[in-house]
Amino acid sequence: MKNIKIITRADDAGSSKSANAAIARALPVGFIKNVSLMAPGAYIGQAAELMRDTKGICFGVHTTLNAEWDNVKWGPLTKLDKTSGLVDEFGHFLASPVMFYETKPCADAAIREYNAQLDVLTKLGFNITYVDSHMFEEIFIEGLSDAKRVWAKKKGLLHHGDYNNSPKGINEEETMHDFGRFLHSLPDGQYLYVAHPALYCDEMLLTGNADVSGQEMAKMRDLEARVVSEPKLVEFAAKNGITTIRYDEATNINSNNSFM
Repeated sequence: MKNIKIITRADDAGSSKSANAAIARALPVGFIKNVSLMAPGAYIGQAAELMRDTKGICFGVHTTLNAEWDNVKWGPLTKLDKTSGLVDEFGHFLASPVMFYETKPCADAAIREYNAQLDVLTKLGFNITYVDSHMFEEIFIEGLSDAKRVWAKKKGLLHHGDYNNSPKGINEEETMHDFGRFLHSLPDGQYLYVAHPALYCDEMLLTGNADVSGQEMAKMRDLEARVVSEPKLVEFAAKNGITTIRYDEATNINSNNSFM
């Protein structure tokens, strides 16, 4: 019998009605054990109504400092202008955290935004256990990786960098079509699987940018939603020594990793 433990996480709750609906549908099935919440998202209030009282789920703050889609934007919860290096002239977050290399925001501004995002989630009634990041923004802002670790410890939050171990190919479309067997093929150990479930709909078709079309994004996220909502996957896992776990049940495997 295998001995595989997988931290199963659904990201971007609050970013759209479609994401909220897909994640809420998946939770009762039992495969997803962690939900990362995007506080600046337009539908974070709806996410709270749908999910905050769900038993057996770890909730995390999905720290968000960028808005990657061409036609769907969000912005900060703190007062920032273009001189902050975090937003554009319209007050939206920049499209990619790579842009921070040029705009050079300070870590203190990011930490203030983290505080505001965490406050929104706790006021909505979520019990926040961990912190991760939307697109690893801490890598691109000088001093933020270390500052984020200090902030997480101060807030009593588990830091995502201590648990990152995603197998190569785990998020590829081909893998999704035979996901159970892919998981079973892994050596014994602890892994991280991050999904972005969302339903295929007009709302998701609005996403997209120069790298990926809205059609492609909607199709892939709908596929992920169907996979993590499949009761047969849970049955397969139980029969094959694959256990899905929360962050607060996981083993810290990267405690010396200051980069994350």
